[in-house]
Amino acid sequence: MDGEKIYDAYWEGPFEWEKGQRDCKDNHVLYQIYGSHHLYGRDVLLYIGSTSRTPLERLREHEEWIKDEYDKMTLRFGSISELTSASWEEQEKRRPYPRPKESIIEAVEALLIYANQPAYNSRNKTDARKAMGIRILNTGRIGHLLPEVSYRYFLGE
Repeated sequence: MDGEKIYDAYWEGPFEWEKGQRDCKDNHVLYQIYGSHHLYGRDVLLYIGSTSRTPLERLREHEEWIKDEYDKMTLRFGSISELTSASWEEQEKRRPYPRPKESIIEAVEALLIYANQPAYNSRNKTDARKAMGIRILNTGRIGHLLPEVSYRYFLGE
């Protein structure tokens, strides 16, 4: 696909809920929440989110439903960078990546949610059009995410 941009979503974790809130960094713009689900079992991907604020501020908004979960909850944090012509070794040296533009964060989040269909995400499950022309390589500690997702594969355009 002409003009396709490839992004590396680099993931760190897993962290237990309390420890994760302490270990998140401001350049972590994506996060995954894992826990138990009555249909899917234990340690499953429940939610993918992003934040334009600090991750800690965003995670506090989840505490209302997290307190009702009966098993331990874990977190993974992600940073995003467009893959450049630099070598993979050079790319790895920059991790975790600096915060990208908000439009990139939204597009990557939308495609990750569309492709992985986390149980607790209701918003963005149909928003993959924001990700037109992108491909995502999930690297690092990716958890249950697909290792590679692309707009073209999932929407065929």
